[in-house]
Amino acid sequence: MIITTFDKYKEVESYTDRRASWLESFFDLIVAIVVLQLSINLSHDVSINGFFKFVALFIPVFWAWIGVTFYATRFGTDDVVHRFLMLLQIGAFAFMAVNIPDGLGSNSGWFALSYAASRAILIIEYQRAGRHVPAARKLTARYSIGFSISTAIWFASVFVPPPLRFILWIIGLAVDIGIPLLFTKQFSMQFAPHTRHLPERFGLFTIIVLGIAILGVVDGIATHQWTISSMVTAALGLAMTFSLWWLYFDNLDGSEIRALRENKQLGVYVTWLYIHIPLIIGFTALGVGVEHVVLSNQSLALPPSESWLMCLSTSICLSAIGVIEITSAKSNVTLVKSKWSEKYREAIYNLGTAVVVLIIGAALSDTLLPVFFMSIIAATCIAQVIVDIRRHPFHLEYKF
Repeated sequence: MIITTFDKYKEVESYTDRRASWLESFFDLIVAIVVLQLSINLSHDVSINGFFKFVALFIPVFWAWIGVTFYATRFGTDDVVHRFLMLLQIGAFAFMAVNIPDGLGSNSGWFALSYAASRAILIIEYQRAGRHVPAARKLTARYSIGFSISTAIWFASVFVPPPLRFILWIIGLAVDIGIPLLFTKQFSMQFAPHTRHLPERFGLFTIIVLGIAILGVVDGIATHQWTISSMVTAALGLAMTFSLWWLYFDNLDGSEIRALRENKQLGVYVTWLYIHIPLIIGFTALGVGVEHVVLSNQSLALPPSESWLMCLSTSICLSAIGVIEITSAKSNVTLVKSKWSEKYREAIYNLGTAVVVLIIGAALSDTLLPVFFMSIIAATCIAQVIVDIRRHPFHLEYKF
């Protein structure tokens, strides 16, 4: 079913089979180009300084995507005006992608302008929703005012030099992130995200990012002289990516959104939402790390910067998934005590493994050959999948 007018807004949550539209999927692919540019940026500088630069650009990009996604899940329509506004959003994100290289240097002003443009288009969308959905006017008015302040700050940053420009970015981003937090509880019941549509959007975007990570593995093999060690290293990188996919999607069931709607568990929902920022950062950085390990000299220990990128990104992913498992347990009020305890134990395993990976990075990274280093890191991820299978034995059953 396609919602083509705001008059049918009240029906949106009533049909449970709502899926991401073709336009939303197209938009996600454009955003994936921005993420690919960010990963290329990180690949050129895998130092700690390069990682922080990568994060500094990644957060506003991902938050701009979240803004568009949340509007769609609350007030999604497929009318002509919305399609043209989405075309403008696609243009804004394409302009972001163009300015990611040196996005904190000579292109920083253009990057800020592209972010401001994306938020300005989102404000227009909320103004339309408020005009057509009277019950939403208080929410859309507050969002429009808050986002307008943030957009003005980002636009003003274009005309001032660094480091003041980046200070304005931080202030503007804090306003953007704070506005939904401020009003979520007040409007959570009537305008909570769709319990199936939003998890699907996050899931599809995560799959795209994991695909970019696998692209790093493929690119590493394609541009490298094949050896047994490099092939094994690439296979281990693929196994790591698959393991993280497994762990994440086994906990993507929309329970946190239902907890917000039905039990007013705001903390669980907000934690689930915001933990996706480090999760997607970790997935993207992991792809870069795997590519560098595959391309490295297989007869020498990894350089410290590359081994730390692998350990840090893996640790971030496992930690974020562990937090998601906790939110899933807390939001599932129907779980019996034994199942609730199992989910918590699995979360503790993930969080503990994240610490172990960091210890490996500190103790062994400069002594192991790449293939052995990757074997240990991959084993930590695969071990979590084994724990998951033991908790969900139905994974082993054939179903026709």
